Order: sequence, then C-alpha cells, then structure tokens
Amino acid sequence: MGIMTIEEKMKLVIDLAEEGMKQGELPIASIIYSGNDIIAQAYTTENASGRYLVHAELQALLVMDSLKYSYKVRREMQLFTNLEPCMMCLGAIMHSFVGEIYYSIESPTDGGVVWMEKTWADYHTEYSFKPPVVYKGILEKESRNLFKRYIDINPSGRLHDWVKTLIG
Repeated sequence: MGIMTIEEKMKLVIDLAEEGMKQGELPIASIIYSGNDIIAQAYTTENASGRYLVHAELQALLVMDSLKYSYKVRREMQLFTNLEPCMMCLGAIMHSFVGEIYYSIESPTDGGVVWMEKTWADYHTEYSFKPPVVYKGILEKESRNLFKRYIDINPSGRLHDWVKTLIG
C-alpha cells in the first residue's frame, strides 16, 4: 500500500464517526497516525459510558500515551478528527506532544484551535509546549453531512441545538 493521502486518512475518521453514530453516539472520531500506521483510534462514547470526558481525541491520546512513544516520535504524529478539538482536547494534544492536527469543521461554541491561533503567542513568549501545526477543512462537506444525518436521527434532545451550530 502506498502513502495515504490526507483525504484518505480523514475518510477513515469519518467512517469511524459514522460507526459511533450507529451506536447512538455523537458522530465524532479521532485517529492518531504515525505515517500510514494507525497508532490509536476512538469515537466519542458519552452515551454508552454515561461519562462526559470521553471525547474521541482524549481516548485516542490515552491509548497513544500508554504506548510510551518518545517526544521525537510524538512530534511526528498526526491527529485527525472530524471536529475541531475543544479546549480540553487541545490541551491534551499539546501535553501529548502530537505534532499536527487535521480536522474537518470548526466548533464555534467550544473549539480550542481558533482560540490558540488567536492568542497563543500573546501569552506564551517562552513555553515548553509547542503548539501543533493545524490543518482545517479536510472533507468538510462530508463531515457536515454526517452531522446533518445525526440531527435527522435525533430531531430533539440536549445535543440537537449544539450540533446545529456545527452545520450552519
């Protein structure tokens, strides 16, 4: 198998998010790659676990961290997710030393990346946690369509209005 494209990697994330949605979860997933190798993957499991700190990125990061990769190897890893990481997950990504983040759509109410891009340099002239390089808008249309399908399946409920902010 040749080198996977960014779009091929994100397509696997969206497929995983769809699997989560079929299990009754928000359609949010994350895969951590080292080159073409999948190091860790997860989808959000708030409903199944009855917990709230089980975001896809956080779960994937915990698996990656348990494998005890060196700082240098972690800086070469890529975290793909179909939704902009929230502040909690962005902090965990930075503390895990992942080098790059790729995501599909912004999360206007709780996204951490936009905040980081606007304010990081203002408050961190000297810092030990280097912010990851961020790439956005990867398969944006496909991710929006997934969230639209979530709304169709869940026409009401506590997350309905929040998901509507994601699809515009």
